[in-house]
Amino acid sequence: MQSYRLTARARAQDGTITPFSLEIMAPKEYPEGEYGCVVHCPTVGFHGKPIFGVDGRQAMALALWIVEHLLTHEELTLIDDDGVEITLPVDREGGIPGGPDRTDL
Repeated sequence: MQSYRLTARARAQDGTITPFSLEIMAPKEYPEGEYGCVVHCPTVGFHGKPIFGVDGRQAMALALWIVEHLLTHEELTLIDDDGVEITLPVDREGGIPGGPDRTDL
């Protein structure tokens, strides 16, 4: 599994737009037998911390899910250069909850 990178913009509820970058490193196996993906996402204050799962796919899925929820908590919407709203990919089969707020699953 490869790392995941996204460069976009984050729009706050007041209309303020700031740069957004996300890098989730490819999962690696840790000594305890878990797999972890190190997440770098300065916009939501998540930098250099691993997210763990039972396998690499679940670790990546959980990392994306957590970043999505941090964006929601900060009331930020991701947009592309044209101002069109974008969402992070969600891997429901990867072992994460879809949540009641997702209608695209």
